[in-house]
Amino acid sequence: MSTSASEVWAALALGAVSSAGLLVGVIAGAFSRIPHHRIAIAMSVGAGLLLAGVSLKVTTDAIRIAGPVAVALSLLLGAAAFSATNALLARFGAAHRKRCGECVQQPAESQQPGSGVAIALGNALDAAPEAMVLGVALRDPVVPIALTIAFSLSNLPVALSSTAGMRAAGRSYSYIFLLWIAIAIGAAVAIAAGYVGFGALGGAWPPRLQAFGAGALLAMAAETMIPEAFHNSPRFSGLLAAFGFVLLLLVDATTG
Repeated sequence: MSTSASEVWAALALGAVSSAGLLVGVIAGAFSRIPHHRIAIAMSVGAGLLLAGVSLKVTTDAIRIAGPVAVALSLLLGAAAFSATNALLARFGAAHRKRCGECVQQPAESQQPGSGVAIALGNALDAAPEAMVLGVALRDPVVPIALTIAFSLSNLPVALSSTAGMRAAGRSYSYIFLLWIAIAIGAAVAIAAGYVGFGALGGAWPPRLQAFGAGALLAMAAETMIPEAFHNSPRFSGLLAAFGFVLLLLVDATTG
C-alpha cells in the first residue's frame, strides 16, 4: 500500500503530540523541585492511562484481527524482549533511571562510568514500544486520539521523574535537554517510519507487531512506572491509577 507525503506528515505530527509529554515533563523536572510524593501521584495516574491504552485499544483491536492465540504469543514475546533488554542495561547503571524505583539515587558518571549512556538508552527503550504501537494504530481509518492522549500524558511523569533523578545525580542541563529532545524527536520519527513500514506488510503482521509492542509496554509499566508510583506513594495510589484508567475510558467513549 503506497503512502503519500501528506500521510507521512500527519503521522509525524501525531507522533510529535505523543512525544510532547516528554518535553513538558523534562521542563518541569529540570526547573522545579517536585517532591517524590507528587511525582508518585503523577506516575500512578500515568500508569493507569498506559494500562488503559494497552487493554482498551491496542490488545482488543489486535485480537479482533489476528485472534487471541497469536496476540497472546506476541504479547509475551514483546514483554520478554523488553525485560531482557532492561536487565542488560541495568548491569551498566540504568536500573535506577527514574528518580526512585526503590528510592535508590541514579549513579553519577564518576561513580559508575558509562551509566549516563545506559540511562539514555534505557529511556529510549521506554519510548520504543509506544512508537511501534502508534505506528501500527495510525493505519486505522479512525485516528487513535485516545491512544495518542494516553501516551502523551503517561510520558509526562516518566520524563519528570527521570529528569529529577538526573539532576540529583549531578547531570548537566545540557545533557538532560539534549537527551530528551533527541528521544522525543526519535520517537516521533519512529512513529512515522512505522506507519510507512507497516503499511507495506501483509495483513497478518501489523496486529502481531502491535501486540508485541503492547507486551513491551506492559513490561515497561510493571518494571519502571508502577514500582515508583507505589513506593512512598499516596495512601490511595491505587485509586489514582484507576482514575487514569477511567479518564482514558471516557476520552475513548467521547472520541470513538
